[in-house]
Amino acid sequence: MPRRRNELLANELSLLKSKVTDEEAWKEFERNCNLRNHRPDTKLFYKNKLSATKTTLSEMNINKEVVELTQKDIENMILFLKGKIKIVSINSRIRGLKTLFNYLYKSKMVVPNPMRNIKQLRDRSYC
Repeated sequence: MPRRRNELLANELSLLKSKVTDEEAWKEFERNCNLRNHRPDTKLFYKNKLSATKTTLSEMNINKEVVELTQKDIENMILFLKGKIKIVSINSRIRGLKTLFNYLYKSKMVVPNPMRNIKQLRDRSYC
């Protein structure tokens, strides 16, 4: 087996340098959902989580596209939401964003994956 080279090809570098908008990312993600035969409600779930994230970012005065978010931005968003909405709703957003970013990372549209180390919150309201 040949040794793996530790450099990127020109087309791989161009992918890293080109910026993806939320709309382009959503179109690719939706296309993937269609290929995997997801139900319309599932696609609507992901679209709603993306939209809710955009709304939260504007409330926090963060002028970034969702695909430009860093792990720190997402952590700040979770802390911001903790006082506003229930833990179950925050976890729902985390699940939706995690699925979206995992797809974008696998298709090399975002590097690195900001949701990689984000875990769902524990719901201690039942105690």
